[in-house]
Amino acid sequence: MARREIQEINAGSMADIAFLLLIFFLVTTTMEVDAGIGRVLPLKRDNPPQDIEIHDRDILVIKANSNDQLLVEGKRTELEDLEEIVMDFYTINMNGERDKTMPRYTNINVGKCQTEIMRLQEAVEKHPDDVFYKTELENWKTKLALCEELPTGEYKEIAKMAMIRLENQAGTSYGLYIQIQNILKKVVNRLRAERAEEYWGVDYYSLKEGDPADEEIIKKLRILVPERIIEAKIEK
Repeated sequence: MARREIQEINAGSMADIAFLLLIFFLVTTTMEVDAGIGRVLPLKRDNPPQDIEIHDRDILVIKANSNDQLLVEGKRTELEDLEEIVMDFYTINMNGERDKTMPRYTNINVGKCQTEIMRLQEAVEKHPDDVFYKTELENWKTKLALCEELPTGEYKEIAKMAMIRLENQAGTSYGLYIQIQNILKKVVNRLRAERAEEYWGVDYYSLKEGDPADEEIIKKLRILVPERIIEAKIEK
């Protein structure tokens, strides 16, 4: 009885198919990327002014050590008390000087906005490549629009140098770090939500970045309640 010959498999075609499948999976697969925590860094200036004064009352120092202990202004603090402390930092002097260890508030009105806009326009003409002046000019234009929109024609603004300094030791747990960040963000969002309801009668959490009208409100809320957080590493 004759034996049937077995045909050889074309290995070249198999390799082509495997290569095409590899390309397909590389193109269609989505890889997760850690986005991190968003922060707006201050603009770098080529010739920063030398007369900037930073007062202790304008800086809230929060420290987390390697034992996950929290210190606020050098005092041992429980995590559940941090939200109230941060809220006081933002609001305690909003309606008058109540605590001289906390940031001051100043009145921003139409006249002040117009004066600053004129000054910054001249600065932009003299320093056309300085991004700082252009950004400040846009900020003051937004402040002017805000003043003109409010019935009183003015609003109260926290000190320009007021900020929260978060210091973390190398051994600080990621869990504590995230809890602190969540509290800081919660306070800012809560205050912005209150302003959005008070001034525009809208829900802050429903505002959308892509909507032009909503973006205008968001820009004004960021001026009313600025999120100024700087981070540093504790060496010891």
